[in-house]
Amino acid sequence: MQESKNMNIIRAFIQEWILCANSEEVLHINASTFNLFADIHNLKPHAIDVAQNIPKNTFYDLILGDLPFGMNSVDWNDGVKIIKAQRNWLEILKSLMSLEENGTALFVLEPLGFSTSKGVVFENELNERGFFVNAFINCPEKILLPETAITPVLVVLSKKQTNRLFVAELLDDSQAREVARTYFSNIDEGNLIRGKYINDGDYSGFHRIKIKEQIERLETQYKTYEEHSLGDLAIEINYVKTGEQFQERDNAIYIPKIGNSQVICKLEDAKLKHQNYFQVVLSDSVLNEYVASFFRSTLGKLVIDSLTSKTFIPHLNKKDIEQALVSLPSLDEQKSIVRTHNKLHDLKTAIDGLDTELAINPTSSSSILGQLDMMLEAIGSLTDADKVRGIVREGETKYVEFKRILSHDITQLKNESLDSKQRKLLQEDHQTKVLKTVVGFLNTNGGKLLIGVSDNGEILGLDTEIGEFHKNLDKFLLHWKNLLKDKIGEQYYPFIEYRAIKVDDKHVLFVECEPAPNPCYLYGTDFYVRTNPATDKLEGPKLVEYVKNHFK
Repeated sequence: MQESKNMNIIRAFIQEWILCANSEEVLHINASTFNLFADIHNLKPHAIDVAQNIPKNTFYDLILGDLPFGMNSVDWNDGVKIIKAQRNWLEILKSLMSLEENGTALFVLEPLGFSTSKGVVFENELNERGFFVNAFINCPEKILLPETAITPVLVVLSKKQTNRLFVAELLDDSQAREVARTYFSNIDEGNLIRGKYINDGDYSGFHRIKIKEQIERLETQYKTYEEHSLGDLAIEINYVKTGEQFQERDNAIYIPKIGNSQVICKLEDAKLKHQNYFQVVLSDSVLNEYVASFFRSTLGKLVIDSLTSKTFIPHLNKKDIEQALVSLPSLDEQKSIVRTHNKLHDLKTAIDGLDTELAINPTSSSSILGQLDMMLEAIGSLTDADKVRGIVREGETKYVEFKRILSHDITQLKNESLDSKQRKLLQEDHQTKVLKTVVGFLNTNGGKLLIGVSDNGEILGLDTEIGEFHKNLDKFLLHWKNLLKDKIGEQYYPFIEYRAIKVDDKHVLFVECEPAPNPCYLYGTDFYVRTNPATDKLEGPKLVEYVKNHFK
């Protein structure tokens, strides 16, 4: 079922691509067992198995290359020079010779594209012959199972030279069609779901792009944070041969070459042999304890993972280390973060001590329980705020939506030209945008809504709106409850949880929805469902079909 669904996503994308490109003559090179481009409806492309079988003096508007990857390197003489490259890459070059002047070509490619050292050399060969990479499209995860767990990309090539690359990922049928339309409209939607542009030469796999997006969202929360590559922060990057030992260096970290071991800042904490680490000696602008703690965070682990995963041999080299991204606050804030980590370590030690004390002295249980209650109360007050920050860093998805306000846009309402009727319509419009998201979550697979957060992940809070129009938080929450009751229905209360969470002295309304067992309508008439990452209204036959299939 999953395989069929994923294949349908690819086919929807290709069908829309053909329509947008107005492609009439299509060549399908089917040289693998993946069959990503099979059964394209209403199209009977010329199909071959290898590029050498392309009829001479025949040219195509669109070339689809379903090629294996990770093949061995071979030599090919194009009549001008001998080119050494992977066999699947050479198939790309050979078939491009049959591309029309304004045509496009899409090929199945390894996740890292041409970002490896050999890939850069090959891309230069393409450029010399007038062919240029215009886009990378990430395929649905697990699409090639059971043959391989690797998620391939589609590389888009044409004879049009550009200084930027379009990147997007395919998640469902309708969203995949939208990605194709966005590409041909030359619009930068600013995210991978709708499509965005990056600088030519910046592509190093989608894992790296997603990490960079998370760091960018992190910067919206922590304005003083800057993005640096580890190579910019390092004075030296050293390694030792098998059996040799590092000499301890001031302000250094040690990054494992392979595996899931932690980044450390003291050799005494090493769990591996020294030959399995890189020693990175840092400049005075950064604390080694902070950098080590960053790489132990969720985001830092993703950074390391992006350098080692999605390749055939998950192994770090010096170049990978230099490219690792670090989110860096001021030196004073680094010191504060390090102190916090040290206190957490002390807390863990203290808890272990309490555990031991209880085992040998059960009569102390009442005293220990009191201490634990205070700890849990303090930890609980941090958990919700941390949860919001984590959701914001991940960004909007099919299951996550951000709304800047609930009802009142202070800037708009300060416009003296608006009369009372216009102000009321603005208020109702804002409320509708929020409530239809809740209905969409209820009618689909659930989700989380953060009110008081902008689209780009900036935590603005609702305090101005609360103070101006509701006087206090309790009245604001009562207003929200009444909206749910009047506009959606109190029968859906069991599937909607909400609470106000204070994040950096700003109140955010956190709303969590479970899938409803029955269809939910806004205002009793309007039916919405959640897509990626938008809320769409369904009417007529589409509504009937959805309700029939979704609500069993």
